[in-house]
Amino acid sequence: MRLIVRADDVGYTKTHNDGTFKTIEEGITTSCDLMLDCPGFEDACERLKKYPWISIGWHTHFWGYSVSDPSDVPSMVDENGKFRFRHDREALQKIDYDEALKECTAQIERCAKLLGRIPDTWAMGGFKNPLNAAIQTVCDQYGIAYDFLQGTGYDSKPIYCKEEYIPLNIWEYTTKGSRFIKSLKAEDIDQYFPADALMEIETDSDKTFMFSRHPGYLDDYVMAESSVTLPRVKDVEALCDPRLISFIKQNRIELINHRDALYGTHEYQDHLKSINSDLAL
Repeated sequence: MRLIVRADDVGYTKTHNDGTFKTIEEGITTSCDLMLDCPGFEDACERLKKYPWISIGWHTHFWGYSVSDPSDVPSMVDENGKFRFRHDREALQKIDYDEALKECTAQIERCAKLLGRIPDTWAMGGFKNPLNAAIQTVCDQYGIAYDFLQGTGYDSKPIYCKEEYIPLNIWEYTTKGSRFIKSLKAEDIDQYFPADALMEIETDSDKTFMFSRHPGYLDDYVMAESSVTLPRVKDVEALCDPRLISFIKQNRIELINHRDALYGTHEYQDHLKSINSDLAL
């Protein structure tokens, strides 16, 4: 079995990044989904340059401030230049497509400038609105892969991939229904054990699974902005959990990144071999 471990919300803040990078250095994170518009993005880029074996995803929440001049994208931002649809999902339908295209292009170009490469993947599709249409256009222009996952989402709806990706057999690994995870709410933290949930995986499967978490530390910004708080810290602990690392070794699970899954490279395993890690196969 092959496993991609994706860290979401990378670049949220510098403090949040501290938790993410602990899971890269001491744990099993193989891929990072970057929020290109948030306060910790520049810090994340500077750090990620040291980890070329980590694949990069475009995490298109648009929770921060526009990269474009706010006056160029008025349908997307409020008077402070912050995206207006963070807490108003209906506003997504009122976005001007051309403005969204301008903002999405600006974000990718900023990523190219600061990180030295563009995202490999976009895995946030499925919603019909002008913003997602613009994101898809930019992905097509820059060669960013999307709609490559199969499986069932956290909304219990099926996930369908493009026909060209079906042979790759890449599946979303959801923990919905797991006895180890009730919810991502802080009040359910005593029933949140993501390492144990991952250890329920089908180790004899021929699928490539993608397991996504939100590993990061908390600061005032994250606490004020996000409904997911304490589980983020628990995710840091989980992805560095010695029990989980032993489980991966004992079951000979092959850790890979998204580029490995999509293009047949061996970047993550080559990295493990280069540092003589006992997680290498």
